[in-house]
Amino acid sequence: MFGKVCLALVVPFYLYGLSLDEAISTALKNSVELKKSSLNKDVAKNDLKEKRSANYGRVDLLASYTHYNIPRTLAPVVPSGTSPIDTTEDLLSVGVNYSVDIFNGFADISSIKASELQKNIAKNLNILTKEQIVYNVKTFYLNILSLKEQVKAQQNYVNALKKLNDDISYKVKLGRLSKLDELKSLSELNHAISKLYEIKTNEKNMRESLATLLMIDEIKDVEPLYVDMTKQYADIKDYEDELLKTKRVEVDRLKVEQQKALRDKTKSVYYPKVTFNANYVQNSGENDDDNKNAGDYNSEDVWQVGVSLKWNIFDFGKKHSMLQKSKIAYLQSNLDKDKTKRELKQLLVEALNKIDLNRVKYESAKSDVELTKETQKIEQIRYDNGVSKIDDLLVAKAKFLLAESALIDAKYKYQNGIDYLKYILEKGSK
Repeated sequence: MFGKVCLALVVPFYLYGLSLDEAISTALKNSVELKKSSLNKDVAKNDLKEKRSANYGRVDLLASYTHYNIPRTLAPVVPSGTSPIDTTEDLLSVGVNYSVDIFNGFADISSIKASELQKNIAKNLNILTKEQIVYNVKTFYLNILSLKEQVKAQQNYVNALKKLNDDISYKVKLGRLSKLDELKSLSELNHAISKLYEIKTNEKNMRESLATLLMIDEIKDVEPLYVDMTKQYADIKDYEDELLKTKRVEVDRLKVEQQKALRDKTKSVYYPKVTFNANYVQNSGENDDDNKNAGDYNSEDVWQVGVSLKWNIFDFGKKHSMLQKSKIAYLQSNLDKDKTKRELKQLLVEALNKIDLNRVKYESAKSDVELTKETQKIEQIRYDNGVSKIDDLLVAKAKFLLAESALIDAKYKYQNGIDYLKYILEKGSK
């Protein structure tokens, strides 16, 4: 008895059809911009660690070897020294040094605050990058779906014209219609075929663009997406509070705080700088020939502890210029914050208007589709009975195609307006 073996064949989505969720997850996974944004978060995080570490000072290992043309002492000569003085021409020094700023005009505090703010800015910018990617994917995806439906509508138009041209050609042979009708229908058919090729090319290019965004080789097809045309959206006043809570506004607020911290850091140049330093060195060497203990190899421990103060009292206006530049940068950041709020409000108005406009266009196009569909049926009957000319029939068919195209275009632009609204409110990736 042989057991049954079940093999599961996993087919990549780009070979059979890509869903919107798959497109978004793939884009977020492969996006170079998002990876760079994440790295910026790590840079800001490490910059903050660097600033905090600087508060604890630094420890340096010291080592040197020097040959002198005349003997040098291993330790400083002091008046109270009673022991023989060791001198050498080849001096080896090994030691350690520790230094730390005790006071620097609060520059370290301001610097750390600026780095903390940069860390938060990088975090928010990473979220905004994610929102941008999601919106871009949705836009490409909707454009592909729109073009796919337009290809289908145009193909139906081509098929209808081809059938019409075949009927006319047959009737021309029977002598029931003029050659001019055949030429007009053939001309319209060729125009329709050319337009079909153009739409197919645009759809192919759009798929290539989406594939590039997703960092994959190709996309064979995308899955259909249901567009709910019944959704209602409130007035702009209902979104203003949400707008003020967005990351874009938060980033500008953080930048204002950061420039304020940098301004305070610049003010530190007006204060004195106090530094603590501790040094321990062991000097070693062989006594020179003129020393009474010539040839002996000796070493001396030398250490010191001290505090130094440095205060710039005049620099020909350099400090003043530095402070003025930091103040200007702070004022500019405030202006940018106000500008962002105004621009976001404008974008919000545009998004809501776009949604309303395309809902109206959709309803209008839906009525036009019903009307032109019946019109072309009537014109076909009139033409078949010799009541109307070929031009009236071709115009009726063209109007029906235009109405279908307008319906498709309005539907997907309506959905794109909704996605744009979510992008502005930073809810597109949720």
